Amino acid sequence: MEENEQSIDLRVLWKVLKDHLLPIAACAIIAAVVGLVLSVAVIPKQYASKAQLVVKNTDDNTSSTIMNINDINAAQKMVATCQVVFTTDHVLGELQALFSNYSIGELRNMIVIEAVNNTEILSVSVTTLDPQVSMDIATKLTELGMSEFKSVYDNGSIKLLSQPSLPQSHTFPSVPMFTVVGLFLGLVISYIVFLVIEMVDIKVKPDDDLMQLYGIPVFAEIMNFEISDKGSYKYNYYSHSSSESSQKPKPKTEHTTAAAAEEKLSEPSTVDKIGDKRKENA
Repeated sequence: MEENEQSIDLRVLWKVLKDHLLPIAACAIIAAVVGLVLSVAVIPKQYASKAQLVVKNTDDNTSSTIMNINDINAAQKMVATCQVVFTTDHVLGELQALFSNYSIGELRNMIVIEAVNNTEILSVSVTTLDPQVSMDIATKLTELGMSEFKSVYDNGSIKLLSQPSLPQSHTFPSVPMFTVVGLFLGLVISYIVFLVIEMVDIKVKPDDDLMQLYGIPVFAEIMNFEISDKGSYKYNYYSHSSSESSQKPKPKTEHTTAAAAEEKLSEPSTVDKIGDKRKENA
């Protein structure tokens, strides 16, 4: 029973796709074009500037260059602490004083600080609508964050690996991603719409296999015989004109003028003629 239900479901799904392939493909193409237009001309482009720093558990002034596993683990934990240190109200307050066009909340939303592959390397990223502003904020944030870190950790050290650079291209929106997502959504949504229409349609179609769909044998079919108002009859989708209606003469219309009607009224009627004739015979 479960296998029969599964085959029925697959058959219905395939039938919907086969019968509405062209409309589904057209909807998918339209949705892909909409995604392309949105990513190119509508959605504002965002630019990200990044800097990378390395965090150590030891001071740079120490002569030993050998780090054991405990120092590496401690440095990795310090990276998680730096994510908080770089976004404290003190750091963001000094940053907001330099970039007064943005509030502290807006600056906080621009900044992304994370560890690179769970290592002791720290990544600082700033995203804005202007590439030059992104680089300026990232540069100043790196300086303020390193200064705040050194004031908190006396024995630890933080070193700049790569300075923030001017982004050459936008990071969001991605044109290929929006196009592919639009294509996928167009396929899925249009297919679901046609599937719902097919499922709510309770009419039995001539090409439906009722035995496979419902397990009920078909013993007879009733023709759709319908007489139209114009004297023709319909069978299924074909219309044939009735011979009697086509040969039926059209009623003739008689046009009389006022003079003709008056002359006709002045003529003696048939009853008057018969009465006059009887008087002559008598």
